[in-house]
Formats: sequence, structure tokens, C-alpha cells
Amino acid sequence: MDIPKFDFIWKYLKHWASEDPNFPFIEFKEKIYTLKQLEESVDHLSEAFISIGVAKGDTIVTILPMSVEFTLIHLAANSIGAICVPMDVRFRPADFRRFIPQMEPKIVFLIGKARGYNIAKTIKKLSSDFDPIIKYYNIGSEEFGTIFDDLIKTNYNLKSEVQKARSSLKPDEGALIIFTGGTTGLPKAALLSHRNIAYGSYYIATNLSKRLEALGVKDRIKSHQNFPPSHVGGIIGISGTALAGKWEMIMEEQWNPYSILKTIQKYKLPMAGGVATMIKILLNIPDFDDFDLTSLKFVINSSEKISMEVLKNIKEKICPNIINAYGSTESGPEITFTDIGDSLEEIANGYVGKLLPEQEIKIIDENDNEVPPGVVGEMVFRGSLTIKEYYNMPEENKATFMEDGWCRSGDLGYITKDGKIYIKGRKKFIIRVGSYTVLPTEVEEVAIQHPKVAMAAAVGFPDEIYNEIVWLAVVPKPEQIIDEQEIIDFCTKELADFKVPKKVLVMKALPITRLAKIDRPTLLNQIKNQYKS
Repeated sequence: MDIPKFDFIWKYLKHWASEDPNFPFIEFKEKIYTLKQLEESVDHLSEAFISIGVAKGDTIVTILPMSVEFTLIHLAANSIGAICVPMDVRFRPADFRRFIPQMEPKIVFLIGKARGYNIAKTIKKLSSDFDPIIKYYNIGSEEFGTIFDDLIKTNYNLKSEVQKARSSLKPDEGALIIFTGGTTGLPKAALLSHRNIAYGSYYIATNLSKRLEALGVKDRIKSHQNFPPSHVGGIIGISGTALAGKWEMIMEEQWNPYSILKTIQKYKLPMAGGVATMIKILLNIPDFDDFDLTSLKFVINSSEKISMEVLKNIKEKICPNIINAYGSTESGPEITFTDIGDSLEEIANGYVGKLLPEQEIKIIDENDNEVPPGVVGEMVFRGSLTIKEYYNMPEENKATFMEDGWCRSGDLGYITKDGKIYIKGRKKFIIRVGSYTVLPTEVEEVAIQHPKVAMAAAVGFPDEIYNEIVWLAVVPKPEQIIDEQEIIDFCTKELADFKVPKKVLVMKALPITRLAKIDRPTLLNQIKNQYKS
């Protein structure tokens, strides 16, 4: 199937709804939503926004899990030039106090409760501190705000105004704000343009569709959406990609390892993926072998370096075909892919493939000078998927965005002469042992090879002599008991002495960010608080 290339994500909904109105695009809570149903709801909600006074450039905050309602809000806002700002349902009062005033929203959409936490009650308490012009709409609760369904049911007769708003849009205007990272300092409000969203969705859909077709999956591709809306991988890498490619999307409110396995088995999904941490959690489920995953054509690992041990487990227990990818909120959710058949040794060494069309990369040293092929440095990007700025954060813009559209990634890597890209780790997570630098992944990749270790995370612990020394936290596999010295001895055999952990902490679980990556700053703070000198 040929996928058209649009500058606006909402145009994909219009295009596919006109071609195949009854296509079952979303299945959510055992209910099917066709393309035509979604198109009509998005058009109606767009009228509702205009009736409220929402104009181009206004921000609309959502505090919602992944849902049909969020999808409608995002597409309706996008189609009239408003900027959607999905906030995580795990946010707490301090987060809302910081971010809602910063965003200056015209509307806040919220859910009553999520993960056992009463969001509506929290926002109600905080609302007196926010701008009084904000209008609040609640989904699934009457505790605070107007009921969302009232927006959908009201008749507005504003179709001409919607059309006028849509015709005024420009591809490079802001359309979406995603808070990035948050693992050092304050999260940054990345402002994505219409083109960033639409092209990211198009290129991922095109790339993966061709791979699936080569493996015998030619139509009615099914995908699984269980990422949070506040994650660029969820809103573009999964939802946007499914819309651009006209894939059926099985939608769930949150990530759950058992649910993933059940969904693959029930719907015979042809692909699955996530960051390395997610895959490790899946592999360590006690009854993992009870699930039928034979429908999978490939597994995608995104943005985190992955060890040979985990790669072998994926190949043996999940699927023989593995694709490694790289991306970020700033550079695009995925901007590189390896090919099926690329060696596991290369992938374990950090190989993430070659760039998608219209994207550029260069490697720079600490003085911003470009380095030759094969030399490790910071990766910087530019292209149609690269954002141009953070929202109302001039100092962060100066620190991240260079001349001529280049964007610093904060990731270390190198390029070969033939354009192959390898990642080595995060620049900000480097451990400095005296004059030596240690990448946490170097230590972790060795530790994870130990037969008793399920997960591992290395951090730099303060030291009076060496500045930092390596400490390692490990999570044992089920029914395994780990002795600290056996891990140190194991690492001593494989690593230079300054890379060997000086202490190993055995933990039940590692702290994880909302993006399902190891939260190293939180881990380091936990360790410091427990082992104060």
C-alpha cells in the first residue's frame, strides 16, 4: 500500500476516512472506533474548541492516560493550530504547580483518577493558584470540571470557522509540547511542529510497512498502543505511525508486561518493541514461556543500548528478527533503523543503523568541532524531524540548539565511513574515575552476562581521591541469591580495573522513569541517602 506524505497529521485521518470509512482503526476497552467515527468526532471537537475561543498558538493541557479521548483532543487541537501539551498522569502537585502556569493553557482536560491517584481532586485544590481563565473538562468523573461528553454532544455550527483555521496552518508552526527526560534538572518543554509530527509518523510507517511486507504481512497490519501520551514514542512512534500507515491499533491505557504478551497472543501481532528496560522486564516474567508469540515477525529495541545477553534471549525466546532503532524527542521518535539480518554482535556494540531520509548527523568533540569517522563524540542532528526550540526556555535553547539548525542530543556515538551509526551512551551519565571516563553501559553489559543478574545499572559514586568510583546496582533473576563479591569478581575478569564496581548493591527493583528507562539520578540519590559518609 502506498502511504501519502502530508505536512499535518490530521490530514491522514481525513485521507483514510474518505478512502475506507469503516476501517476499524482503534480497539479500546473492547469497543471498535472506525476512521469515519473518529473523523466526525475530531471535526465536532474542533468546532467546540473554536466556540470556547481556542485560537492558533493557544495551549491545551491534557492529564490523561492513553485513550480515545486523548486521541480526539490531540487531533482536534492539531487541526486548528492549538498546541497540545500531554502531561503524565504520574505527575503530582509540585509538577502541576510548575508546568501548568508555564504552559498558560486555555483548557485543561483531566481524568478523575489514574493509577489509584485522584487527579481531579489534586487539580481542584491547585486551581485557585492558576490563571482563572482556564477551563477544566473532566473525563469519567464529575469531581471537578465540566464533563467532556458535553463538548461532544453540543451542536456548534462552526464548520466554516474550522475550515478557515485549518487553511491558515503552516507546517513549521508549533503543534505539540513534550516534556523531555526530567532525569537531570527540570524537564524541557520540547516544541514539535506539524511537520515534525506528520513526517515522523510517515517515515516510521513507511519503513516498518515495507519490512513487514517483505516478511509476508501485506495488509491489515495490527499495532499495540500502550505508551503514555506524554511520550514522543507513544504519540508519534505508535499512534501517529498507525494513523499514517492505516494500521489497526489495539489501545490500552498503560504499559503492562502481561498485557503485552496477552495482546500479542490474542491478536497475532506482527511486531512488538520498546526500550531495552521494557524488553528485559518481559523476559524475566516467571511464566513467560506460557505465551504464544509465534506471530511476531520482528522486535524493535529503541534508543537504549542493549547487551548481547538480552539480544540472544530475544532471539531465542521472543523472535529471531531484531531491529535496533534510535531517536529522541528532539531529533524525532525514530531516525535510524538497522536491517533485519544485521549481526547481533554489531547491535550489541551499539549499532543503531542508518538515517531515515531528510535527516543529517555529525559527531562533535567538546569544542564543537566535527571529528573523523570512527571517533566517539556527541551526536548532533538536523532534518525534517528535528525540533527547532523548547517552549519559552531561552537558556535551554542556547544550550541545545546550534547554528544552522543542528541540535545537540547529549548522546555519545560515532559514524563509520559508510554511514553506520553507533551509540555508546549518554554524555551526562559518564562516570569520571580520576582522568578516566567510564560509560555505565560498559559495566552493565558485563554484569548482565552473569547468570544470576536480571538487570543492572552503574552510577558514579563520589570519591575524595578519584572524584567518582563505579557503584553497581543489580536485580537478581527469580529465585536467585547474589553475593556482592561474585559480581565484583565477575567484572574484574572482563573490565579494566578503574571500570570494576567498587560496591555492588542487590535490589528488588531499579527506579524507572515514566519513559520506562532506568532513572539513574534517582538511583544515585537513593544510594547516597543510604550510604552517607
